Amino acid sequence: MQKNAKAISGLFLLVIVIYQCIWHLALPIVLLRLWWKGRKEPHYRKNILERLGFYPKRDFKDAIWIHAVSVGETRASVQIIEQLIAKGYRVLLTHTTPTGRKTGAELFKKNIAQGQVLQTYIPYDFCWPIGRFLRHFKPKKGLMMETEIWPSILFFARKKVPIYLINGRLSLKSSLSFAKFGGLSKTLFGLFEKVLAQTQSDAEHYQLFDVQNCQVTGNLKFDVLLAPEQIQQGQRWKAKLKYRQVICLASSREGEEKIVIQAWQQLKTTPKPILLIVPRHLTRLVDIEKLLHQENITYGKRSQVGISDLIDEDIFIGDTMGEMGIYLSVADYVIMGGTLMGTGGQNLIEPISIGKPVILGPSTYNFKDISLAAVAAGIATQMKQSNPEQLVIELHRHMAQLFHDPQRIDAMSMLCADYAQQHKGATQKTMQYLEMN
Repeated sequence: MQKNAKAISGLFLLVIVIYQCIWHLALPIVLLRLWWKGRKEPHYRKNILERLGFYPKRDFKDAIWIHAVSVGETRASVQIIEQLIAKGYRVLLTHTTPTGRKTGAELFKKNIAQGQVLQTYIPYDFCWPIGRFLRHFKPKKGLMMETEIWPSILFFARKKVPIYLINGRLSLKSSLSFAKFGGLSKTLFGLFEKVLAQTQSDAEHYQLFDVQNCQVTGNLKFDVLLAPEQIQQGQRWKAKLKYRQVICLASSREGEEKIVIQAWQQLKTTPKPILLIVPRHLTRLVDIEKLLHQENITYGKRSQVGISDLIDEDIFIGDTMGEMGIYLSVADYVIMGGTLMGTGGQNLIEPISIGKPVILGPSTYNFKDISLAAVAAGIATQMKQSNPEQLVIELHRHMAQLFHDPQRIDAMSMLCADYAQQHKGATQKTMQYLEMN
C-alpha cells in the first residue's frame, strides 16, 4: 500500500511498543483529564467512547478520511471536502476538540443530513482504538491536516490505508525538536504516502527527514471563503458606526488583552476607536471581564446585542462562536492574537483575505512564512519588542499612526485583496497530487 514507506527498524518497533505501554498506563489519567476539561466545556464529556474506537453501527466504509484537529483546520478543509463530495466521495471527518466538531457540524450541516459527511472524534493514538477505527470505517485514504503526526496511526495504518499530510506546516522550531530523535523521525515521516506542504520552507524542513514525495501546494486557507452573509452583516454594522474606527483583537490568548487595552487607553483621541476583543477560547471570558472590571472599563458583549443594534461601548467582546466573519469585516484593521505573548500566532490569512491589514506581535513561528511575506507586501506590520511594557508603547504608536492616517489603511486594504487573490489555488493543486481530479 505504501509506495514510499521505509523499512521499519528494530529500534523503531521497540519505540512503538514502549509508546503503546505508556498509553495504556496513562489512559486513566487521560480520561480523567478529559472529564476535568468538561467542567468548562461540557462537550468534552460527550462521545468519549469514540475516542476509544467504539462507534454506532452505521455503514460508512470506503470514505475519504480527513482529520481536522480544531476550528482552524476544519475551516481550512472546506474546499477540499466540497470538491470530494462533488466527485462522489463520502467524507469521514474526525476532530480532536469539541469546538472543531461544532464548527464542522455547522459548516457541513446539509452534507451530514444527506449522508455525505460523517463526524467523529479521532481515536486515541494507541493500538486497539486505532485498530477498531480502521476496521469499522475502512477508509480509502487518510488526509491529515497541517501538523498532525500520530505515530501509532501512521504505523498501524501503513498496510491498510495510505495516509497523506496535506496543507503541511513544519516550523523550524518543530523540525529541530524532531531532529533530536534522528532516524526515528525519518522513519516516522516516511510513513506518509505524500506530504503536501504550504510553502517551500515547510517542504525543506520535511526534506530534512528524507521525505522524498513532498510537493508545495500553497495554503488551503487562502481558498476558504468567510460566510458572505457574515461579511455583509459586519459591513452593515460598520456603516452604522459612520466614521468611528474599529480595531479587532482577533483570537487573543492569555495576557494579550491587557497589553492591547493598555495601548488603547493611551490614545489621546476623541472618540477612541472601538476595541473589539475576540478571544481564541470562550472559556477565558471570565478572565477578560475581570480585567475590564479592574480597569473600571464598561463594555458590551455580542451575545447581548442584535446585529442591527448600534454599539455604544468603547470596548466590545465577541463572545460568540462561528461569527469571526462579522468581527473581522466590521474592523478597520486587526491585531492578530497569539503573536504578542510567545505562542506563535493565529491565522492571519482570514483578515487578509477580506482586505483587513494586520498588526503582528513578535511571535509568529506558527505562521512564519506568511507573516514575513505579509510584512514584505506591505499588508502587515510586525512589532519587534517582546517585553510587555515595551510592546504597549510600540502598539500604542502603531494605533496612533493608523488613527491619524486612514488613507494608509485604505491603501493596505487594497494590497490585502490583491495578495489574497494571487495566493489562491491550493485546493486544486492538492486534489491533483492526491490523484482525485
